[in-house]
Amino acid sequence: MIPSRADLLRRRRCRLLIFAMLLGVLLPIYQFSWITLAVAATGVVALLIVYRRECRGAFAQEPEHEDTHPRDS
Repeated sequence: MIPSRADLLRRRRCRLLIFAMLLGVLLPIYQFSWITLAVAATGVVALLIVYRRECRGAFAQEPEHEDTHPRDS
């Protein structure tokens, strides 16, 4: 099955969120100050909230894997 444009954009957005979180973690390592640490931690937490809302479980339920047949009793 060929993924739709919306699915491809969602995957790209999720990868970019992960990349941004990685940069937020690395920022205080290369440029340490308490202000940088606070800003980076706040940013990573905000990105994590967005990631969990937008990307968590988004690819686990694909339409071809759903059970659409009623179960026999």
